[in-house]
Amino acid sequence: MTKKPFTTRLDPPVLALAQQLAEAERRSITSVIELALIEYAERRGITISAKERE
Repeated sequence: MTKKPFTTRLDPPVLALAQQLAEAERRSITSVIELALIEYAERRGITISAKERE
């Protein structure tokens, strides 16, 4: 799957937290946000298949 760009606005403390997590895990801020969204959905019983993730 081709990733699609989008624009979002985050409060500075939330963005700083995402940046801190990204640096600690050697990830991009985008991948931290993507992983957080996936984990959030899974905690609520919503999953996407591996095929949909690609």
